[in-house]
Amino acid sequence: MSCNILSGIRVVDLARYIAGPFCGMLLADMGAEVIKVEKPKVGEVTRRSAPWKDGVSLSFPAYNLNKKSISLDVRTPEGMEILRDLIAHSDVLLENFRVGTVEKMGLSYEEVKRINPSIIMVSVSGFGQVGPYRNHLAFDGVISAMAGITRFENGRAERSKGALQDHMAALYATVATLLAVIDREKTGKGQYIDVAMFASSAMVRNESLADAYVNGGDICIDDAAPFGFLYASDGCVYFHAGLGNMYDRLMAIVDDPFLHEERFHDPAIRTEHADELIAHLQEWAKDMSAKELDGLLTANDITSAVISSPKELIHDVHLKEAGFLKMIPIQGLSGSAPYIGLPFKMSEHPDVEFKPAPDVGENNDEIYSHVLGFSDEKISELKNNGII
Repeated sequence: MSCNILSGIRVVDLARYIAGPFCGMLLADMGAEVIKVEKPKVGEVTRRSAPWKDGVSLSFPAYNLNKKSISLDVRTPEGMEILRDLIAHSDVLLENFRVGTVEKMGLSYEEVKRINPSIIMVSVSGFGQVGPYRNHLAFDGVISAMAGITRFENGRAERSKGALQDHMAALYATVATLLAVIDREKTGKGQYIDVAMFASSAMVRNESLADAYVNGGDICIDDAAPFGFLYASDGCVYFHAGLGNMYDRLMAIVDDPFLHEERFHDPAIRTEHADELIAHLQEWAKDMSAKELDGLLTANDITSAVISSPKELIHDVHLKEAGFLKMIPIQGLSGSAPYIGLPFKMSEHPDVEFKPAPDVGENNDEIYSHVLGFSDEKISELKNNGII
């Protein structure tokens, strides 16, 4: 069953890599017709991104399910004219090129608005279209470092895996696009949306920003000790026992006089001695299995989780039984691979259909014929001339 909430909304997707394409995929998941515009034959760059199986990228489907694909060489005058025609027949234009690129292409918002006065144009970039960093190259690791997400403690830096900053910017881009669609229903006007990965990521540090300004502090958001990693006999468990009365519940199961000292009832004192607390808890946990340790903490209502690998996640009973883990066919391979679908459920749209990511130009005939009204002869000519 397809989700048709955004049925009738057509999106021209010029985006590459992660942030822009993920926004486009979320819109497609909700029923929008998302048309991915790709370079003839080779397609978008993520088609050549690791990991691979038999030369086929497993990364590309993660950001391009439910989309349609046309091949089009926009570097040629004829290709650009076709793109402009498609924009005239669409509701949203999505791009995440480096700042200034679309202007060089002749697709500034002012020009796009001239082509289609009601268009919603969405630009996702590292730092936004204005400001001193606007031309700075940005990938997830750069944003993580600059936005205060990357930890730098005891002379070592550590950042999370999984392109979290790209995904966060994509979520804000999606929300902004939906708001613009609603606003257009009320006003009849399109608008320009400028999404900055830097601000999207820095926003999650709001508590720390306020503390740094007011108190001169430089803490992490979850600095209510004890929290962190405990290394069991066969794995690792993350736990957090610094909030509410979790520390009292932890003390009920840990027989260590140091941890029971009266002073540690004060969260501020615990934070000052965080490393010592962890050292004592590590001694307590080291001989347990990760499953045993996690089970003991969870049974006593203390936040914890065994550190999972991707191999373990694909067998996770909760993801499977709750219906979040989907087996999606991969174009170019004989089988399917697991991907997480939408991480929310809607009572009126309980079963969202997930179609495989398209081949390059898979929907050429459909889009060029039915949307733009090209004849079969013209489509063949464009193909023979390398335009599509």
